Amino acid sequence: MVVVVSLNPSVDWQYDVPNFLHGGMNRVKLTRQDVAGKGINVCVALKNLKLNPLYMGFNFIENGDLLIDKLSTAQIEHDLITLPGAIRVNIKLYEKATKSMTELNQPGASVSAQSVKKLSEKIKQNTWNVEHKTRNAEQNILILTGSCPQGVKDDFYSQVCQNWYGKVILDTEGEALRKAVESSKPPYAIKPNLYELQNTFGVKSTELKEIALFCRDLITRTNVQLVCVSLGVEGAVMVSPTFACYCPAFDVKTKGVHGAGDAMVAGLAYGLQLQKDISGKRLFSYMMSAATATVSHEGTNMCTYKGFKEILDTKPHLRFENILD
Repeated sequence: MVVVVSLNPSVDWQYDVPNFLHGGMNRVKLTRQDVAGKGINVCVALKNLKLNPLYMGFNFIENGDLLIDKLSTAQIEHDLITLPGAIRVNIKLYEKATKSMTELNQPGASVSAQSVKKLSEKIKQNTWNVEHKTRNAEQNILILTGSCPQGVKDDFYSQVCQNWYGKVILDTEGEALRKAVESSKPPYAIKPNLYELQNTFGVKSTELKEIALFCRDLITRTNVQLVCVSLGVEGAVMVSPTFACYCPAFDVKTKGVHGAGDAMVAGLAYGLQLQKDISGKRLFSYMMSAATATVSHEGTNMCTYKGFKEILDTKPHLRFENILD
């Protein structure tokens, strides 16, 4: 069982420009529209990696058909609560010269307390499935990803973690991340990017060793078992109680960076689902291979299984650098 909970889907418009001029006129070379949001991206990547996730969350009346069409086309099972309002629209400005993405993300429509409670109950129904609880608990993976829309309290993810029987992967930021990590039953793994790590925990340094030291301390204080910090074009740092490594980004032709972090989450879930050889470096290989295979595509097109396997079989194993040992 892999359940993906995403509260704030989006319609993403990506604009590609050669060099972004702040405050000036920019000529757009390519425009594309994708129904996305972190949870949808994760589900598509998982489906491409031959897993069958269940997508849960909110949908909206005004343009919700876009989301249903996306999930149905990808053959992703879904269980949604439909609300008044519209799916938010996000602007993704990709600068090819620096391979960087500037994002303008709307907050999303407001969600009622009754709808939040209803979603919590739906998740709990999956949590206490007796067959999975007694026989496959280690393979029950819950992925909580994305921002909380208006009306959803900061402790929502924390509360969901308390009730899940299995591993939880959390990819969010701010108070929602802090409260989940500091709760009595924190998630198994978290995957902030560097900005989210800085914004949530006040980390100042951008030095790899200092980032790893902070993550190791966080693991010691909170009982989180795995922290992966994505660094964009610089790669990523992954830390566990016994493992701390840096992996630079692989040298591939980058067509878009949006969705790379979501692919890392999918790669982690993929590795945990295998239930074999899940050493730190192997898990890191899955994550980096999925991310690399994703940035090779334009817009929010996620990694394919073929692309993932090609990178996994040729690149990751020689690129890790131990940074605390």
